[in-house]
Amino acid sequence: MTRLSPHLNADYDLPVPQIDMADGVPRARDFDDSYYNADDGLAETRHVFLDGNDLPARMAAADHLTIAETGFGTGLNLLAVMAALKQHPHLQIDYVSLEASPLDADMMAAAHAAFPAVGDEASALRAALPPRWPGYHLVILAGGRVSLHLHYGDAGDILPTLDISADCWFLDGFAPARNPSLWTPGLLSQIGRLTADGGSFASFTAAGDVRRGLQDAGFDVHKAAGFGRKRDMIRGSMRRSAAAAAEGSKKQDASHPSHTHRFNPPGRVAIIGAGIAGASVAAGLARRGAEPLLIDSASVPASAASGNRAALQSPRLSVDHNAMSRLSASCLSFAARAADAAGATIAAGVLALDAPDRMAARHAIFRQQSWPDSLLRDAAAMQPAPPGLDGEAAGIFFEYGRAIQPAVLVGMLAGPAEFVGDFAVTSIARTAEGLTLGAADGRHLTVDAVVLSGGASVGPLLQQIDAGMPVEVTRGQVSHVPATPLSAALDMGVSFGGYLTPPVGGLHELGATFSRDLNAAIDDAAAHAHNVNLLPAGLLPNLDAGSAENLGLRTSYRASLADRRPAMGRVKDDIWMLGGLGARGFTLAPLLGDVLAAAILGRPTPLARDQMAGIHAARYLPE
Repeated sequence: MTRLSPHLNADYDLPVPQIDMADGVPRARDFDDSYYNADDGLAETRHVFLDGNDLPARMAAADHLTIAETGFGTGLNLLAVMAALKQHPHLQIDYVSLEASPLDADMMAAAHAAFPAVGDEASALRAALPPRWPGYHLVILAGGRVSLHLHYGDAGDILPTLDISADCWFLDGFAPARNPSLWTPGLLSQIGRLTADGGSFASFTAAGDVRRGLQDAGFDVHKAAGFGRKRDMIRGSMRRSAAAAAEGSKKQDASHPSHTHRFNPPGRVAIIGAGIAGASVAAGLARRGAEPLLIDSASVPASAASGNRAALQSPRLSVDHNAMSRLSASCLSFAARAADAAGATIAAGVLALDAPDRMAARHAIFRQQSWPDSLLRDAAAMQPAPPGLDGEAAGIFFEYGRAIQPAVLVGMLAGPAEFVGDFAVTSIARTAEGLTLGAADGRHLTVDAVVLSGGASVGPLLQQIDAGMPVEVTRGQVSHVPATPLSAALDMGVSFGGYLTPPVGGLHELGATFSRDLNAAIDDAAAHAHNVNLLPAGLLPNLDAGSAENLGLRTSYRASLADRRPAMGRVKDDIWMLGGLGARGFTLAPLLGDVLAAAILGRPTPLARDQMAGIHAARYLPE
C-alpha cells in the first residue's frame, strides 16, 4: 500500500487583497474599511503615528531608532518616516512591519498616486518590494539608512517568534470592529513584550478594549485629539519598572542567542575571509557606520570558493516548509535582489530537474501543494520550453533563482571595506588594545572585533581560540564546457544533483565533484568525467564537453557542519563567525551576513526565534 505524504495539498501561499479604489482611496473588501483617511492620508499618518510617538524630536536626538508596525498596508507610514529622515542625516532606522495580505507594486502605485510629496520615496519602495512569499524579507532603502524588515503572514503567529526591542509602535490596521484579530489581548501583550523600556505607541483607534489591552501589556495610555473628523486617538509609553525591564531582558537573552552578551558596539571589525560570506558581513557593517576590514590570505577578494566564473542562487526548500526552508526562501529573495542590483545576474531563473530520484519525489509533493508561483512552479507550465531540453526533462522552476557572476557580486558587497590581502591569519590574541591578529609573515593588526568567515579555513582558527566545531571540508571541482549554438541560448541556471550555468565568455560552468578525501591526489580527468556524467539525458544533448586538459577545471574547498546548516553568531567574546555555508554561499550569505552585522552592532535581528536558534553558532559551543 502506497503511503501518502502528510504534507500534500498544504498551502504556503498568501491571500491576495481584494481592493476597490474610490476617489483614489483603496478600500479592502474583506474588512469593508479604507487603508487611510480619505481627507488626507499622509497628514493623518504624520499626526497619528509620527507626532503621536514624538518622532520629530526623537529623530533629531537619536542616531538609531527601531520602529515597529502591525499593518504595512500601502507603506504610507514608512514613506512618511523616510521623508522625515531627510532632515536627520545622522539617523538610521530599523522598521519592522507585518502584513497578512501584501499589496503588489501596481496596487501600491495606485494608492501612492495621491501623495506626490513622497513620490520619490514611494517609487524607491515599489522598486525594492520583495516577492509576496510568507515569511521574512529584508529591504534596504534610503541609501542603506533604512532597514525594512517585512514579515508577511498573520501577526498573531509572527509576533511571538520575534525578539526585538522597539522604540515605538505604529498600531495600524483596520478598525478593531472590522479586523478584531489584530487587536486581541494576546497580540497587544506581545507588543508590550517587544517594546523597549520607555518605548511608545500611537494608534488611530481609541476603542476601549484596545486601551485596556495596552494597559494590561504595560503601557500608560492616554487619549489625544484624533485627525480630521475623528475626535480621539490614543498614545502612550511603556511604564515597565527597572526590575521588570531587567527580567524581560533576561528572558529575551535566554530565548534569542544573538542577544546573549551585551557590549559596546565595535567600531573597527576585522573579517577574516574575503569571499561571499565576508563581503556580505562587510557590506552590512559598512552601511551601519562601522569600519570593516576585509582580510584574506590571497592578494584579491573572491579567490577561493567564491572565485568561480559563474554560480547559482537557489533555495533548499522542504515539503513541510519548516523554519530552515522558510529561511532559505528569505535568503533567496534577498540574494537575488542583491545580485540584480549589483549587475551580477547572468540569467534570472533556475530550473531544478527531477533528478536524482530523491529530488523527483520531493518535487512531486511540491506540485500538489499551493506555493506562490514566483517561488516555485512546475516547469511543465513554462512557455516557451527552456532551450535544449527535451519533452521528458521535467522539473521545478524557481523564478527568483539566479545564475550570477560571483566576482561582480562580491566586489559590490566588499566595495566599502578596506581590503588587506596576502595576510594569512595564524593567531588571534586579546591585548590591552583589543584583538590582535598575527599573520604568518609576522605582521599584526589590532581591531575591536573579529568575524571568522574564511570558509574551509575557519576550522583551524576556531580550534586556535578554543571554540572548535565539527567543520567538514570537502573538495569540489568545476568543469568549463564550451557553448554550442544550442546551449548558448540557455537563459537560466539548471540543477540536477549537479549544475550547469549559462555561458560566460563562451564557457558553461558544469559541476561539481564532492570529495571528503582531501589527501587523495587531484585527478582532473576523472573529475571532468564525473561532471560530464552528471548531465541528465535530454539536457543539451549536443553539448561537446571537451576535455579537462583543453579547458581546465577549477578546484576549491567548501566547509559545512554536521547538520548541514550555517553557523552564524558569537563564538567567543568579540569573535563572531559566519560559516558552514557549504555549496549555497551565494544564496545564504547576503542576508545572513547582514543579519550578523546587525547583531555585532547591537541592532535588531528580526528573524524568527527558531530560525536564529537553528543557525546560531552557539548550538555547537559548550554552555
